[in-house]
Amino acid sequence: MTGAKIILAALVVIFVAIQFIPSGIPENKPEDDMSISQSGLVTDPVLQKLRVSCFDCHSNQVSLPWYAKVAPSSWLLSSHIREGKEHLNFSEWANYSKRKKLSQLEHIGEQVKSGDMPLKSYLLIHRDAKLTSEDISALMKWAEDASDKVIDQ
Repeated sequence: MTGAKIILAALVVIFVAIQFIPSGIPENKPEDDMSISQSGLVTDPVLQKLRVSCFDCHSNQVSLPWYAKVAPSSWLLSSHIREGKEHLNFSEWANYSKRKKLSQLEHIGEQVKSGDMPLKSYLLIHRDAKLTSEDISALMKWAEDASDKVIDQ
């Protein structure tokens, strides 16, 4: 065997072996009463945009692509999902204090206005998640209106 064939064979063996290392991607859970969708704060159009552009990293309802089952991309996805849910989990909305809800709504407005969310790396594969200027305006207005409702609760 030549050196190139040995290296290629070793790479194939390594690639196959890493497939047995768990990715840590959290399991999907059904939406329940804790979700922002049940809070009365969100309209159907806004909820649809949140589902398309935000829920894959910020909820317990994740739509996983085929490459989520292939290491090392599964590890990267797992990391993004865990990190996203640490910052905001729409599925756990009812568990947040009033102060945290207000903070999250303000942060959502800031993140969509600045273009920091959704992540550019996410948009490479999920083109439908890209926010138009109308989407950004609608989400910012929703976040402001929802903040008023949270204050009144």
